[in-house]
Amino acid sequence: MHAKDTLGIIVNSNRYFDFVMKLAEAAADNQKQVRIHLVGAGGEFVKTEACIHLSRQVPITLCAASAKTMATQDVDRLPERIALVPPQELMLILEQCDRHVVF
Repeated sequence: MHAKDTLGIIVNSNRYFDFVMKLAEAAADNQKQVRIHLVGAGGEFVKTEACIHLSRQVPITLCAASAKTMATQDVDRLPERIALVPPQELMLILEQCDRHVVF
């Protein structure tokens, strides 16, 4: 079931983090719910200050399968607000959000 006014942001690239940040902040500022899911190269977002800042405002999840390809020290330093989730979580996020964007 889709939650009204909920934006799902799927990040599978390491090239558009500025856009992710701006879109998530704009949606949150307009009282929209936001969910961010990092997968593949998008997992590199966890290494940024922007991700740490954004994790205070919106829920962020990282695909556990993608995390296996990251350096151990990067996974060990995940901010506590970023949840490591199984790959199937992406389907749940898509089901829960009424709008989606993929970077």
